[in-house]
Amino acid sequence: MKRPHCSSPLVATCLLIALAGAAPQGPSERQILRRQEAPAEEILQVERLIRLRLRLPVAPEVAFDAWTDAEQLVQWFAQWAEMTVDEGHGYRLGWDGVQGAWQGTYLEVVRPERLAFTWLPPKEVFPAGAYETRVTLTFTPDGDGRTLMTLEHTGFEGVAEMEAQLQAWRPYLFALRAYLLRPRQESP
Repeated sequence: MKRPHCSSPLVATCLLIALAGAAPQGPSERQILRRQEAPAEEILQVERLIRLRLRLPVAPEVAFDAWTDAEQLVQWFAQWAEMTVDEGHGYRLGWDGVQGAWQGTYLEVVRPERLAFTWLPPKEVFPAGAYETRVTLTFTPDGDGRTLMTLEHTGFEGVAEMEAQLQAWRPYLFALRAYLLRPRQESP
């Protein structure tokens, strides 16, 4: 084999490597290499998470109570609510004319900082997403009697279910803010 004439040592080296790779190899020279890797889910972890933050014009205690007092909850969220807000106890929420109920169990109740609960939509309304997920609310003081509320919703099996829940949460959070902006009547 005639060696190519090149003025650059780098180009000459590259050409030699390319020509050597193109040369036929005998059976005893062939090696088959396979990359050994773990399954993709062990290497790359993807978390399907909704995280929404909302500034509220009230103290954390007031915001927390809007989620945990059934009389308040039906003012801005569901049309009816049955709830025992203690760790290990549950809730059921619904809307008139809608078949089934949303339900879950309270996992953490730390007034006024944190509220965590499971979330299970009815299969009659949400067949693809009728499995249990987790919602965690944190209420952080934000100066001058205001609150930064963070809602995190996790545990989704698919992107479609996550997107549907995201679209549902947004208007309810704005309804919560509107409810909290209403003038409050002081207790006598």
